[in-house]
This record gives sequence, structure tokens and C-alpha cells, in this order.
Amino acid sequence: MSLAFIRHAMVDVGEGVTLSVSQYGRLGAKPVLYLHGGPGAGCHASDVTLFEYLDLHVFFIDQRGCGRSQGGDLSTNTLPALIDDIEVVRQYFAIEKWAIVGGSYGATLGWLYSGLYPARVSEQVYWGLFLANTAARDWLYGPNGAAQFFIDAYQAFKPAADAQTEDAQIEDTAQLLSAYDTLLHSADPQQRQHAIWAWNQWEQTLASPMLVHVMGTGPELTSIAHIEHHHAMHHYFSAPELFEQIARRVSAKTHLIQGELDWVCPAHLLTDFLQKAQHHYLTVEHVKSGYHSLSDMKMLRAVMQGIASIC
Repeated sequence: MSLAFIRHAMVDVGEGVTLSVSQYGRLGAKPVLYLHGGPGAGCHASDVTLFEYLDLHVFFIDQRGCGRSQGGDLSTNTLPALIDDIEVVRQYFAIEKWAIVGGSYGATLGWLYSGLYPARVSEQVYWGLFLANTAARDWLYGPNGAAQFFIDAYQAFKPAADAQTEDAQIEDTAQLLSAYDTLLHSADPQQRQHAIWAWNQWEQTLASPMLVHVMGTGPELTSIAHIEHHHAMHHYFSAPELFEQIARRVSAKTHLIQGELDWVCPAHLLTDFLQKAQHHYLTVEHVKSGYHSLSDMKMLRAVMQGIASIC
């Protein structure tokens, strides 16, 4: 049975930003926060299906800068602001404690929030955790990470950057991101659109290598490219230091789901991270041949089972 729609609200979180928050499920049931990835992707109708047949009260937030949320600009779109927004929404709806579910950058936000506000999180289920450190950034955008396994796709990703460097070689992550900064803010609309397309094509190729991706030029693709690039350019706003700061404070029962073939957030980086993590209520599930995207049925099943376990 599909979750019933409860209501929609626009929540003022300050700085001229109002967040779109949709509620599904049953009032009075266990509260759950869903955090989408990206950053910049927004929530989708398909996200609601993750909670089918479950007796929950689920809050879906379109993070600042995407979906139906309004106001603000890139200068106010930071990792600390996204985390603060979660707490403002909790207070707005007078939620004492909630479970958190999220993937990729949504998992990043949820994990950090659970360490900053441990008394507010009961359980959490995450998949494809993006660690937002230098190794994760270099793997995703540099020439020596995923690029070595998707050579043709990376070459298609690079030309949008090379066009601004007179065919000079992109030798590291910083050069690529700097070139994209110029392209994404170009006065030429065709150049901007090509950069948006190339940025999204690269990530979608890594997230779902077995699918053929057909993309338009809609506002979601624009917000993903601009916001993801903005966070990467700013080294995810000192996320590694924040991960270390809250390491001993994460106390909620946590279930991490990791795809064996996740090319966006690879398993070896998670293994390195967990060797240093101080978490006594953590279980890690490895999905054989699982990718990053939930369009992969193996990952989808694992995530839905993980969510069901928190009911």
C-alpha cells in the first residue's frame, strides 16, 4: 500500500530561504526524515515508494536550492547550513526524535546531523555514504579515480573543461573544477548547458553503469551541477574535520548499505573510514554487484529491507 499524503508546508529557515517539506504516512506514527542526495537533486515521487507498506510518518525535505524550495543562492548553500536546516525543520514540527534515511550526500548530512544532535536521532539507514573528503573528491572528479575505469566517459566529461584551457591537459581535480566554474557561469547559454549536461552525464554513468541515460536540460539538472560543483569547489566546507569531531558522538543504531560496484562512493573508501569510526551500534551490509543508484534492484531491495528494520 502506498503511503498516504498528509500535507505540504514551506518552512522558513532564515537567510531568505524557505524549504519545501512534504509529509506522508500516518500522523502519530514513528517520525522518519528522508534526506535526498546530490546535493541538489531534490525529492521525487519515487522516493515515497521506499516506505510502502510501513506504518511511518515520513518527512521529505527539498534541501535549499533545489526541488520546490525557494530563496537563497550558492553563497548560502553550505554543508553546515544544510545540517542546520534539518534541525530547524525538526523544531518547526515539534519532533522530539526521529529516524533518518538517506543516500549519498543525504547520508553525509544525516550522519553528521546524528553526531551533532545525538539525542534527536533514534535510528538511521544510509546507503552510498559520501565521505566528502579529499580522497572522495579526487575519486569522483580526478583523473586517477573512477576515470581510470570509465576512460571514454571521463574523456567526454573533460572536454567541457578543456574548452576553457586551450586544450591543456587537466592534470588534477582542482584544475577540472576550476574550468567547470568558468563554464557553468559562462555568458554563453550553450556553453552553460553543455557543461550542465556533461556534469550530470558523468555522475549518472558512475551511478548506473548498466543504463542508457537520456537527459534533458531541466532545472533539476541545473541545480545538481551548480550545487554539487559549489560544494566540491569548497572542499565540502570542512566536512572531514566535522566527521572527526563527531566521531564519538554518533550513538543511534545505524545501518550502512554499500554496493560492491558503487563507482560514486566506492567500498574501499568506506572501509578506510570505518577503521577509524568510533561507533558501537553500527552494522554494514555489502550488496554483491550493487551500484550506487537505487535504479539497481539489488540496492533497492537492500535499502527497503533496511528501512523496514527500523519500524
